[in-house]
Amino acid sequence: MLAPFACHTEVIGVDKNSSSSFVSYVPTQTLYWKGINPKALIVFVPGGSGNLGLKQDKTEIDNSYYRSLKALTDPSLGFEQFDVVVIDFPFALNQRDLSSRATAEHMVRIERVIDFYKNKTNLPIWLMGHSNGGVSLGHFIRYLQKRKRATLISGMIASGIRNESSFNFPETIDFPVLFIHHKRDECPNAASDYAMINYHRLMRSSNADIKFAWVEGGESEPKDPCQSGLHMYYGSDMEFPRIIRDFITTLPHR
Repeated sequence: MLAPFACHTEVIGVDKNSSSSFVSYVPTQTLYWKGINPKALIVFVPGGSGNLGLKQDKTEIDNSYYRSLKALTDPSLGFEQFDVVVIDFPFALNQRDLSSRATAEHMVRIERVIDFYKNKTNLPIWLMGHSNGGVSLGHFIRYLQKRKRATLISGMIASGIRNESSFNFPETIDFPVLFIHHKRDECPNAASDYAMINYHRLMRSSNADIKFAWVEGGESEPKDPCQSGLHMYYGSDMEFPRIIRDFITTLPHR
């Protein structure tokens, strides 16, 4: 089990763009974990309902997945190259009807967070989503392409993505993409076959660096298999952060 790492941690509210009248006035809360010598920033779109309940006095998420994600900022583990931002959507997204992850409000909230942290840190942005967050990724890339803003991000990480995720984009992407999936994922809503379909589709339609990597360690838990255990890489500790680090740091300089 990973020990807590005391990196710089801050909850920051990101306001909507005043021109986006279809977005509610409620700011998007973000959890900012700052590395020591970051070369890139990972913006994470959570799965589930997308609502984590972050507050100024709640700067930790008691979950093994998020502890492993936070480890990407830990210099003692060789991960000082990264900052990590976790998006906390203010309203719970429907987990059955995933159209909530395609709404204009959802897209604008992700875009505003990326714009805010790109301006704040001047770091290359990698957009990452897990489980239901994979559905958000597909819609968001199409949204960026429509707005001619695909260069806003430098790469994408699709982790344990939901079956309904679709990376069939109208335009060819030119940024690297990493797919991560547990080899024995027990969540029927996140079958590896569907992740492989998206992977092979991108491989055929892009000349960018596209990779699929398996998480093999960890263990099951006596809970909902779509919210725990192998689907959430429980017990695999450093395996999936190492996959992310090794992929990003070995890419040709962009």
